[in-house]
Amino acid sequence: MRVRAAVLERNPIVGRKVARVLVAAGLEASVVEDPASIGEADVVCADVFDGEAVAGRRGILWTAEPIKRALRFVDGNVCDVLGRKDFETAPRGWELLACAKRLLGEPLPASAFVDWGGRAVVLTVGSTADRDPAVEQIQDFVLSLAVPRRIAEMYGEVAHELIMNALYVGNSDRKAHVVLDEPVTARIATDGTRLALTVSDPFGKLGRHHVVDGLARGLTGEMDTRAGGAGLGLRVVHDAASIVWFSVEPDRATEVTAVLELDLNLRELRAQPRSLHVWAP
Repeated sequence: MRVRAAVLERNPIVGRKVARVLVAAGLEASVVEDPASIGEADVVCADVFDGEAVAGRRGILWTAEPIKRALRFVDGNVCDVLGRKDFETAPRGWELLACAKRLLGEPLPASAFVDWGGRAVVLTVGSTADRDPAVEQIQDFVLSLAVPRRIAEMYGEVAHELIMNALYVGNSDRKAHVVLDEPVTARIATDGTRLALTVSDPFGKLGRHHVVDGLARGLTGEMDTRAGGAGLGLRVVHDAASIVWFSVEPDRATEVTAVLELDLNLRELRAQPRSLHVWAP
């Protein structure tokens, strides 16, 4: 499938790096510095600063600013906002490659989140009784990587949040005992530089608006549950991760992955620009 990408980037070095990754993925890519030069590209890739030039078109965005400022562009045509260190730095190559392969219709395997040779543990959660032991195993896995205890605790909180969301799809009583016909799956993996926690459910009920609107509320601290939840759970996931991926097959599966770069200290983790990917209708 031929897909033409226009890379709208003022910094020519960054533009060339992005274009190189897109070509490696199988797209055709050209770098432009003026929105008027985008032409008939199938995909437009740009900084959120140029988000208006991407609006209404298939696109990939990146940003060196807080993700909150980019949420208005995540509309179904734009599913990916990649955090980057600063305006002189290109987005992560492996992350951009994953987005490009998806544009070509290729599924993202679980192994894509860490480098080849990494270690992974897969847990099944079939009921509320399985939840706490799974969270404890995930937290112990993270602790084994010699990271600060607070990082392990944060990922325990993320695991608890994601597993709870999966267990209680369609059930507003979070204190009820639940036994699923088909279990939730939690996968924790690392290659020593990245940590990836993926929780998958067999329901596929999460919509793009749930993520975007919920995260927007969570980032402002709003507690209005009339709009479908306070969003504070999404805030927990956002704050613990460098990258968060939501991938939904309607009525079949929802998969949420939180990726952490392990070389960041807590101060850097709090300050870094985050990535958000919402592959959901």
